[in-house]
Amino acid sequence: MVVEPRVSIIGLKCECCGKRSFVLHKDEYGLVCSSCGHVISAGYMEEGPEWRSFEGGGDSRIRVGMPLTSRVQDKGLSTLVGLKNEDSTGIPGRTKGDIKRLRKWQQRISGSASKERNLSHALSELNRIGERLNIPNHILNEASHIFRIVLERKLVRGVSINVMAAASLCIALRQEGVSRNLTELSSAWDLEPKKISRIYRLLTRQLRIKIPIVDPLNHVRKICVRAGLSKKVMLEAEKIVRLAQRKKLTIGKSPIGTASAAVYYACVLMDANKTQQDIAVAANITEVTVRNRYKSLNDHLEYGPPTHQID
Repeated sequence: MVVEPRVSIIGLKCECCGKRSFVLHKDEYGLVCSSCGHVISAGYMEEGPEWRSFEGGGDSRIRVGMPLTSRVQDKGLSTLVGLKNEDSTGIPGRTKGDIKRLRKWQQRISGSASKERNLSHALSELNRIGERLNIPNHILNEASHIFRIVLERKLVRGVSINVMAAASLCIALRQEGVSRNLTELSSAWDLEPKKISRIYRLLTRQLRIKIPIVDPLNHVRKICVRAGLSKKVMLEAEKIVRLAQRKKLTIGKSPIGTASAAVYYACVLMDANKTQQDIAVAANITEVTVRNRYKSLNDHLEYGPPTHQID
């Protein structure tokens, strides 16, 4: 038996019996006289937490599920009929046919239009590639938002859904300054880089999106980690990149090519046993690009003359 707390309020007494002892019923939001049971006030304001636990524990703050997200077709607002053939009481078999029928119609209604089917396919591909490439959730949300805008403006006619989704993800990565080149995205999606690049330029032009310039420093750490280089080589390569930026040697050059050349330059200065082919494989570019960018840095930078002969 739960005993309700008794309270006394200065200046308040019961209208029927005149007593000053009351019982506060929080469940009914009322103030009741403890002597005669007369309801003094039925408009009591609850001062407890606004959340309620339905799992038996008082510390649980779970309310209504996951927040809204652009990575789901309906943004997480719909109800999905589960695979278990049982009703709300947990008794299987009694409503097995009804639940199967509800599940079938729920699947038909959710993907009835071609627009919804394209959106569902694109979002599932974005989530799959994001998990494969270890892309943060906020970038996937931005890519999903870009694809929704593209779908609303009907820019996907005659273009593959995978290509459009890959271009949307590429734009989101560039906006956030994440160093992922086009070759990684094309290999993950099994698409040609030229197709993604063409749709990427189309979307940036049609949507009037200003893409920030990629900093070559964002690629230095990744290349050094893949090539198995030490932190000293990485810091030296970052110094070379900053010096090249001050002398405006990076204008019009590929950021990953400049970063790869700076890493190889640092390996030459620090006597690290790495060839141009090793750096090219770590950066996923050609060896010719590393050689040309390294020669340009070696000719214009006065940064400790290297003792290594250019290949």
